[in-house]
Amino acid sequence: MSSDGSKTINSLAESIIIDEVSNDKIISSNKDQSTNGGDNNSNNRALSALQRAVEIGTILSSQVMAPILTSLAIKQNWPNEENGGWEAFWSTTTPTTSSNGIAAATATTTTLSHAQRLALSLEKLGPTYVKFGQALGSRPDVVPPSLARALSTLQDDMEPFDNDVAKEIILAELLLREANGKEPLSSSSSSSPSLLGGIVEQIEQQQQQQQQQQAMLKDVEALVSTLTEEPVAAASIGQVYKANIPGKGDVAVKVQRPGVRLLVERDAELLLTVASFLESLPALPSTTAARNNSQGDTTNKQARLINTELVSTTQEFMSRIFEELDYRKEASNIAHFGSLYSRREGTSKDVSVIVPKVYAELCTENVLVMEWIDGVKLTDVTGTNNKGGQSSTVEENLALVKVAIDSTLSQLLVQGVLHADPHAGNLLKVRLEDNSVTLGYLDFGIVSTIPEQVRDALICSVALQVFSRDVHAVSSLFGELRLIPQHILDKDDERAALAEALEITFENSLLYPNAAGDDETTAIPDLKFDKLLDSLSRLVPRFQFDLPPYFINNARALSTLEGIAKSLDPSFNVLTIMYPYALSRLLKNPSKSEVVARTLQSLIRSEDGKIDRKKIRRLLRDSALISGKSKRRVVWDVLKTKEGRILARGIVGEEIGNYLGRNGGKRGDDDDTGSSNKQRQKMKNKRWYYLEL
Repeated sequence: MSSDGSKTINSLAESIIIDEVSNDKIISSNKDQSTNGGDNNSNNRALSALQRAVEIGTILSSQVMAPILTSLAIKQNWPNEENGGWEAFWSTTTPTTSSNGIAAATATTTTLSHAQRLALSLEKLGPTYVKFGQALGSRPDVVPPSLARALSTLQDDMEPFDNDVAKEIILAELLLREANGKEPLSSSSSSSPSLLGGIVEQIEQQQQQQQQQQAMLKDVEALVSTLTEEPVAAASIGQVYKANIPGKGDVAVKVQRPGVRLLVERDAELLLTVASFLESLPALPSTTAARNNSQGDTTNKQARLINTELVSTTQEFMSRIFEELDYRKEASNIAHFGSLYSRREGTSKDVSVIVPKVYAELCTENVLVMEWIDGVKLTDVTGTNNKGGQSSTVEENLALVKVAIDSTLSQLLVQGVLHADPHAGNLLKVRLEDNSVTLGYLDFGIVSTIPEQVRDALICSVALQVFSRDVHAVSSLFGELRLIPQHILDKDDERAALAEALEITFENSLLYPNAAGDDETTAIPDLKFDKLLDSLSRLVPRFQFDLPPYFINNARALSTLEGIAKSLDPSFNVLTIMYPYALSRLLKNPSKSEVVARTLQSLIRSEDGKIDRKKIRRLLRDSALISGKSKRRVVWDVLKTKEGRILARGIVGEEIGNYLGRNGGKRGDDDDTGSSNKQRQKMKNKRWYYLEL
């Protein structure tokens, strides 16, 4: 590094520190003023929320609603099969005029589809609303393909902000981190045996700090000087550049958009204001009386029109976005995720994926530096379909998406630490040196932790509904899932109403073929995640649902991956991948959960507590069909586990005991002994234990 370059960087660092101190004083002054004017703050928040609402309304009305209404007025018809339906509607283009603000003569006219207009409007509205667009863009099986394609640009192909500004932020943030991160030298050393020893130690500390500072400055200079001219990706919160640091190799540098935090804060104020207003709405008098009577409430207190805790739910949602705004938190998430699932150092036996190494010493709240990973985004993978791509490529891509779902289920049900934002832009198809492919993860802004109690209840819910179709048993587990307050489930009428509502929900989201199956035949259901989420959301206000952030994120993660898989293979069924996790957790019961143990017994026993052969045969048949394995292979999967062998011995032993109890005599009699031996031989010759069990 040249001396001139070092002086320039050092002088810039000094100016940054001075600016930072000045900003701190301003912020402190504002805080002092805020403590003396609580009413003013409240009024300011309300005004800010109103202004933000006007901004949103202006953007949507001018960019989306006006062109769409004009288009509908011209066609004079709502989208239907005759005019091409919603696909044709979202593909419809209308002209738009843009001007550089100098003269009308310089204005340019372009055509945009309705889908493109909506995507651009969400981009202008900022990260809060981009999240909704990203979720829809990952579901081409739910929304029209033209809309899904337009919304998919919100994942990492948004309009970037100025490159010079981005590079100034990177340099300033890293230099400021270095300036603030230096440890002050102590004036004396209590551990030194003498004054001379203390002086020597101080000198060594100072030299070490200078060496670290020089190394840090070299890394910063190398990073800034090798940044790509343009960002390689741009999303709602930040954009990414590629750079190179000697000794570390190629790195990805993510820098946050200026002003994005303030925008999210204004969105939070608006959404919380709306949520508070909706929560304050009283129920209609007749509704209030009926609700109080159904709940045994004799206080005649005024019930709310909407039971859902909208404010707390909104706070949880916005807290997740604020969490993504802190790149230091994301750096911590990467390190934690990598320690579990990385191919290099992960401890998980089920998941082995590419996780970038993070360089924490170069990370700040607004800048993140991590290892560069070469790969193809799954947004590009989904563009290769059976019509346009080679079948071998499609199979390879579909296998990779299945690995992603397998990985997500393992994170969700085994480890309990989950990458909760796996849209196609955050997943990479990475080709290894041996030409095989594996999965790579990016963007760790949201990593969820799932309590073990919830993991157990999820497995039990799936098993009870898929194998037994016992919606009443599923409804009783909603307390274990921490979705509904237990005092609601303790009331018989509320639990019955929930079971009835869930039955309708599962009819819409767990679709069986025309031959729905009976005791002797089985039909594999198709789980529709999008319809499941939609139906559950409709139950929120009725049953005081409290959807924890990890539940929403997990459901969104699986829904996103299911959508990618179905775009490659419309016949894909997520239950085929979920089966081994359900079987393993039911058998092993690692948490020694009474709920899991009770669920397993309910799948093999009748109501009187006895072994039910029909249930066992059906369970094996369903497991074989859902997993695509033979019944013998399913039996082998069970017997491979210690818990499975114990269960099988218990079933066989109990059945033999019951059989002998019904037909056998006392062992003391020779004839009876001979009879018992014949009966045992007869039982041994019964092949259903081996063929059906």
